[in-house]
Amino acid sequence: MKIGIDASRYKHAEATGVEWYSWHIINGLIEEMADSKDDELVLYSKGPLKIARKNVTNRVLPAKRLWTLRCLSKEMWMHPPDVLFVPSHTLPLNVPKKSVITIHDVAFRHLKNVYSFSEYHHLNWSTKMAVKHGTRIIVPSEATKNDLVKFFNCKPEKVVVIPHGFEKPKDVDADEVMSNSIVFKYFGITKATKYILFVGRLESKKNLVKLVEAFAKFVEKNPDYQLILAGKRGLGFDKIIKAVNKLKLADKVIMPGYITEEEKAVFYQNCSFFVFPSLYEGFGLPLLEAFYYGKAVLCSNNSSLPEVGGNAAHYVNPENVEEISEGLEKLANDIEYAEDLVKKGQERLRIFSWKEAVKKTLWTIRE
Repeated sequence: MKIGIDASRYKHAEATGVEWYSWHIINGLIEEMADSKDDELVLYSKGPLKIARKNVTNRVLPAKRLWTLRCLSKEMWMHPPDVLFVPSHTLPLNVPKKSVITIHDVAFRHLKNVYSFSEYHHLNWSTKMAVKHGTRIIVPSEATKNDLVKFFNCKPEKVVVIPHGFEKPKDVDADEVMSNSIVFKYFGITKATKYILFVGRLESKKNLVKLVEAFAKFVEKNPDYQLILAGKRGLGFDKIIKAVNKLKLADKVIMPGYITEEEKAVFYQNCSFFVFPSLYEGFGLPLLEAFYYGKAVLCSNNSSLPEVGGNAAHYVNPENVEEISEGLEKLANDIEYAEDLVKKGQERLRIFSWKEAVKKTLWTIRE
């Protein structure tokens, strides 16, 4: 079988959730099929990929804009594989007889106001295309499956739920990272710094304005805490800055921007607990990262987050500032409760496996 894979998001210098998913799934598929004599993998990408395997071919399709709609569509028309796997939202205009696509979420249908006009309509159009033309649709949660059925009238039997996995990160020397990192030096963050951590894109969808407002209430009684919002700027970042300035929290809320994997590991290692009050998530990988580092988690009670967190997180209504603030207070000062969440989190982490996700994905592709 000739399996084509859209590898346009296989590796990015500043990878986000979709890129990391593509990285893990594609690497896993390459390993899983390494000894197969009957299968060929063709990775379509914008630039060359450094992959040396006998049954793996890298087809480079250079283009600065509209790569999927122009280049990949043309390739599918001229040299179609037996099946095309797309690890993200957009199918090409031309598809082979069989195509499998992963739809990570449909947050844009819940939160239209936090997306630009063009971004919303592109996502809506591409999801309709996937539902109509995709042979199978992979989603990371039951919540996303239910949304596809509700908003796009997708047939439930067409959708396969395959939760993301978790891979143990590389061990890092915290002292070495802290001494060499400009981020830790600039903001004066040490092992003695007491802080609450958020990791993700700094955008409206993550509900960070309400988190800052809740933190303002929390810090009145707990003045020794800081709040670290680690991630790249996104749509709505200006509102976060305004909230911080309005509440006079510039010295309490630290926003270091994009951080390396090593820096992220150290931030997790030394935080007091982790917060993720997002308005919508298709999965919620940061919860698993926090579980791994033995941190109590506060997160929203919506979308896929209860599926991921199970009984190992403290859930709040993300629209209720008072409830978020009370949650912060609970995790900061109820030590026994926080420690119980940590134990449950590390137990729950065991059920999320990239190896299992890869096997189920390959089965879906071959089906």
